Amino acid sequence: MERKGVSTYISVLLLIVVVIAGGMMIYGYTMGWFGRLGGEGEMGTLSFDEVSADSTASQITIYVRNVGSSSVTIDSAYVEGVSLPDANVTVSTVVISTATPIAEGAVVPVVLQSWGMSSGTTYQVRIVGVDNTQLTFSVKAD
Repeated sequence: MERKGVSTYISVLLLIVVVIAGGMMIYGYTMGWFGRLGGEGEMGTLSFDEVSADSTASQITIYVRNVGSSSVTIDSAYVEGVSLPDANVTVSTVVISTATPIAEGAVVPVVLQSWGMSSGTTYQVRIVGVDNTQLTFSVKAD
């Protein structure tokens, strides 16, 4: 007695199921469905209520709202991809290096002291938290 085909079909079906399950795991991990594996806590969520850029003072003022379920501490800021030193970033008049957290639901002014801004130019701004929470937007200087 020879057995033909039955084990071949079953092995092909099992292989397809394993490949699909592996693909779903990789996709889920990269899209963040499984949370921050290996990290502590969860990422926050930031939005901005209002933003203005004053070219005369070379200053960008952002009213940042924490809409997440945990507090967020701003770690760094970038204007046009260039990191601003800690001394040029203040959160509610407290220098950012003091690690002032933004509580859930709170709105705080974040002031970025930039350099040589030109009136009428649009600038790309990115704010990054300690837990890698990011807020990216564009603002046109007055």
